[in-house]
Amino acid sequence: MSGLLLLEQTLNGVQLGVLLFLMASGLTLVLGIMNVINLAHGSLFMLGAYFVVTFHVWTGSYALSVVLAVAGCFLLGLVLEFLLIRRLYKLDHLYQVLCTFGVILILNESTRWIWGTQPLRSSIPPWLVGVVEIIPGAPYPIYRLVIIGLGLVVALSLYLLIGHTRLGMMIRAGAKRPDRSDANRFVPDTQAGDAVTSLSLRELLVPACESAA
Repeated sequence: MSGLLLLEQTLNGVQLGVLLFLMASGLTLVLGIMNVINLAHGSLFMLGAYFVVTFHVWTGSYALSVVLAVAGCFLLGLVLEFLLIRRLYKLDHLYQVLCTFGVILILNESTRWIWGTQPLRSSIPPWLVGVVEIIPGAPYPIYRLVIIGLGLVVALSLYLLIGHTRLGMMIRAGAKRPDRSDANRFVPDTQAGDAVTSLSLRELLVPACESAA
């Protein structure tokens, strides 16, 4: 294997790892803070991508399609939170797994019913078309580099938010000692507002990142 091919495949692996990180970070935060196992997280990630492609076909605008996809996932996150997830807070993890796995089946079948079984394709946004020569003779797609950069920015932002802000301190306190976090007026598993924010914002960020692919 040549050095140029090795570099390209390494970057491809980093890009895939970044996408997995963007999806897993939300799942980790919800589990760590709210102690809820939401297996439907990946299905919401998938729906975000479907929303972007569909809205782009309708509007012809990439930026508007991302905004509409974010709004769609936000509303869906609210519906799942109020109708289902909030009822699972104090139940055993087994019930959470079974219930959210049922949501996976419902969302997957709904996707097949609405969009069919054939994959949807969308062109790359014009501002992400092209390649960059990282080193002479090693061109690499711009949109893949943007995904890598965006993932690193999100990772750094989460690190700073969780580890170096007052909000992050409250989040860590609620995760480690939920029984005493009420003294700080922060109760992740009983306050609906905090629960909605934690669940829904996670579903907002990930589809927007996926749309760059």
